[in-house]
Parts: sequence; structure tokens; C-alpha cells
Amino acid sequence: MEEKYRVLADTAVLAGEIMLKAGAETFRVEDTIRRILRTSGFEHCEAFVVTTGIMITLESSKAGTISLNRRVSSKSTNLGVIDQVNTISRQFCQGELDLSETFQQLKNLTPVRYPEWLTYLCMVLTAAFFTLILGGGPAECFVSAFNGLYFMISRILNRRLHLNDFVFNMFASFFMAFTCIAIQTLILPELLAEPAIAGSIMALLPGLAMTNGIRDTLEGDYMSGAARIIEAFVIAASLALGIGVGMECCRLLLQALV
Repeated sequence: MEEKYRVLADTAVLAGEIMLKAGAETFRVEDTIRRILRTSGFEHCEAFVVTTGIMITLESSKAGTISLNRRVSSKSTNLGVIDQVNTISRQFCQGELDLSETFQQLKNLTPVRYPEWLTYLCMVLTAAFFTLILGGGPAECFVSAFNGLYFMISRILNRRLHLNDFVFNMFASFFMAFTCIAIQTLILPELLAEPAIAGSIMALLPGLAMTNGIRDTLEGDYMSGAARIIEAFVIAASLALGIGVGMECCRLLLQALV
């Protein structure tokens, strides 16, 4: 019987870990873990989740106490994975899946992934159309679409170098701003650099992190909410720093050459 409860705890932590890595809000992760743990019938079922870790406790006067900690370091955004885990956990809580089936399905969960070419194409189109929304013309849209190539290059390099998000975003935004100023100075003097740069970085902005931070804060989870909001500001700062340095470096280089 004790082994069953340990498997239940492992299942709950695994579900929470997958959701947290996929970008789920902490209150949603806690809710899913608690739903799974309550099927044990223990007197106390607690889950404490922050953006970097999960702690759970199962406590009963008859069966004793089971406590697990799990650190979560890598995170990305994958709403399809969150939906899959939600579906599996609900099926388990409703009795449609037994414990071993639930654990195996979570363990063998296949993340929802799109082809690389489709991801890159969407980045290029996102940059171009946001530039159009921000007041840019055909020339600005073309430049921002070209800047989407830097996102591809940065992503490929990041797989090999394993850079953190701050360096990754700063690297990409630096070359985006550098390219816009260079084209404006050397090729198209009438180019509007502001909408071209803004459209180029739009897909890199931390909208999900800010949204999750606000939602966690409204749910009363101030620690995780503040952490996500700080994460969003750090990402925004890296983009601003990359753009500022890129623009200034380009101007200094062109002045030296001229």
C-alpha cells in the first residue's frame, strides 16, 4: 500500500513538472497536483509550487508522511503539453485511468511540436505584420522580415552554446537594430527604423511571462507572480540593451568608415 502512495506522489510531481516546464501558471500546477493527491484519501495533501521547484506532502496518521521535492530549471512555452496533462489528470481523477496508466502516459508524453521551417516562417511573418500594424510600409516590413533570420541563427547557436534567455535576446536584438540602422544609413534613407525594429522584436517580448505573473498575483501567489514579472522585465531589459547597443555601434562604425 505504501508503494502505491509513493507512485501517486511521483505521478503528481511528474504532472506538475511537465506543466511547469511548459509554461503553466503556478496556481494551475498546484491545482492539478492537489487533485491527483486527494485521490489518496490522506488527511493532509499539500502542494507548494514556485517557478523553479515543486514541493508536495502527503500526511496520514495511519500511513505516515510522504514528501517530495523537485527542482525545475528549464522552461519553454508549449500550451499543447499543458492541455495534454490536464486531460490525463482529469481522466485519472474521474476514474477513467488507473494509477499505473496515468503514470505511464505522463512519462511517455509526446510534446506537441511544430516543424522547424513552420516556426521560422511564422517568426518572419510575425515580424513583418507587426511592423505593418505599427505604421511601417513595404520597405520596413521587408527589413523586419529579414531580421527574422537573426532569430533563426540565434536559436540554432543557442542549441550548441546553451545560452540563457538574457544573452539570447540581447544577441538577436543587437543585430536586428544594427541591420535597421545600417540599411537606413546606406541604402534607404527614407526607411523608418522605429517600426522596423519594434516589429522585429515583437515575437521576443515576454508577453506570456507577464500575463502568468499577473494571473499568479491575482490568485494570491505573490512569490511566483513577482518572480514571473521580474523575469518579464529582465527579458525586456535584455531586448532594450541589445537594441540600444546595436544602434550605437552601427552609428559609430559608419561614422568611422565615412
